[in-house]
Amino acid sequence: MTIAEALRELFLPAACAACRREPSAAGGLCAPCGDALPAGPPRLAIPREREAPPVVVAGAYDGVLAEAINEYKERRRRELAPTLSGLLRRPLALTAEEAPGAVLVPIPPTRAARRERGFDHVAALCRPAGEVRRCLTAGPRPDSVGLTPAQRRSAARRSLEAVPGRAAALAASGRPAVLVDDVVTTGATLAAAAAVLRRAGVAVPLAVALAAR
Repeated sequence: MTIAEALRELFLPAACAACRREPSAAGGLCAPCGDALPAGPPRLAIPREREAPPVVVAGAYDGVLAEAINEYKERRRRELAPTLSGLLRRPLALTAEEAPGAVLVPIPPTRAARRERGFDHVAALCRPAGEVRRCLTAGPRPDSVGLTPAQRRSAARRSLEAVPGRAAALAASGRPAVLVDDVVTTGATLAAAAAVLRRAGVAVPLAVALAAR
């Protein structure tokens, strides 16, 4: 957070990231919107991409959760990070038995996206939730909105690559990777990421995400 952002939050408290009417409390949401976040058990999402690993998500991409993700990701509302990271811990808890000893590998943003947002939004959510290995890098790719499933698949495969030393070190450790993303739609990005890591010798049994469309 910059000094300007800190001063703005101190003297001009932001509105709730979801309803945008009430002042936000700690975590970026007003109390009613915070209570409207998914509270049930995480659920298994089966991506349309057959090569994608099974994905455990905190909830559906709608309502307060969708608004919170968008405000955090696109409008740099970093005060939402503890709230969203807390939600992420729930699906991660379900993966512990299936992937013991796993490390978290966040889906990386492109350089352009990271430069625009000022931070790696998925990695920031992972850090409080477990051991993070940033083994992937993302080259330029088009916005997935409006792309067909085949175009999403092609764009993801062209963009994602392993970070050689880091991926090799993870493979040598024998520990599996759980991929982490904010939202899963078709699973094209997760499929491409899993393929990259598997080629490097890393097992990828599962993925987690905040929400599924």
